[in-house]
Amino acid sequence: MSQKSHRLKICLVTVTLSDGGAERVAADLSLYFESQGIEVYHVVFSGKIEYNYAGKLFHLEHLKDKRNSWWSRSKRFFALKKFFATNHFDYLIDFRTKEYFLQEFIIHNFIYPKFIQTVHNYHLEYYFNKSKILTKLMYLNCIEFISVSKSIQKKVATDYGYSNSGLIYNPSNFKQTKIDSNEFLNFNFEFIVAAGRLHKNNVKQFDVIIETYAKSILPSKKIKLVILGDGELKDDLIDLSVKLNMEAYVIFEGFVSNPFKYYKNALFLVMASKFEGFPMVIIEALSCQLPVVTWDFNSGPSEIIKNMENGILVENYNKEKLIEAMNLFVTDNNLYLQCKENASSSVKHFSLENIGNEWLKVFKK
Repeated sequence: MSQKSHRLKICLVTVTLSDGGAERVAADLSLYFESQGIEVYHVVFSGKIEYNYAGKLFHLEHLKDKRNSWWSRSKRFFALKKFFATNHFDYLIDFRTKEYFLQEFIIHNFIYPKFIQTVHNYHLEYYFNKSKILTKLMYLNCIEFISVSKSIQKKVATDYGYSNSGLIYNPSNFKQTKIDSNEFLNFNFEFIVAAGRLHKNNVKQFDVIIETYAKSILPSKKIKLVILGDGELKDDLIDLSVKLNMEAYVIFEGFVSNPFKYYKNALFLVMASKFEGFPMVIIEALSCQLPVVTWDFNSGPSEIIKNMENGILVENYNKEKLIEAMNLFVTDNNLYLQCKENASSSVKHFSLENIGNEWLKVFKK
């Protein structure tokens, strides 16, 4: 980015730099921004640093004691306030959800300068208070909301009346994906794959995936189901697979740092989420030439999947249709090969370079 008179200085705020999709987006964008000559900083509130990122890091976890006492909270508050007072950022982009109104009200209005808020989930309660008045007070300093899907953008505008709601899809770092997908996977069986956190809120609905898989023809053809991810529901899901006599066919790999080697070697990806924001796992799978079978949940799949071209888009919450779709990919080889051939080219417009350039247009405004 040509900035002879002034080099842009940007701060990206996340909870962690690991595990989550929004956090991965922030890490990937930092790589692109730095490549464009932008000075990049990260503020990370807690947790691990696992993603590859560019720029300088300010990690508040180091100021936190085991009890998370008022003293340590005060230290973090004044350290954060000093950080933003000292560093004069052109743009601050917040990727975090907003669990506690009072905390966010203080951060947004007494610590942050003007900022951009990204909205990564169709479940807007993660970002907005149920009270529109309190929401307005919390976002007085927000200059723009960037939604990651058309459905979210529309919902932000309709439900909360924010006209300053833009749309920028999540990027995928295809160059790194290609490198990671070439890593060797030591499996001697055919399999389909499902990926995500096994969180107690069960948003990913792995129980539905296991149940529908068990009723499909896949087990009879010795095609296994591999689940990537970890969380509180893992033991319950293992028990479910045993109850359905599927313990030999449902493989729990736990958290994996490189899911792409699985995507490259699987037959297809299956999703049955209650809701999402913009499911990166679909884009990442397609970029590895892996077709997708998914419910048409809110939001994202219908903006990525072209039915019968790069995957199968199934009526939301219809378990029978999900079973039929899984069976179809196994029995109709022509359809499967067509979707596989179209997969990677169908998501090229989500490249880090294309999406990063969309952010540069926002900065230029």
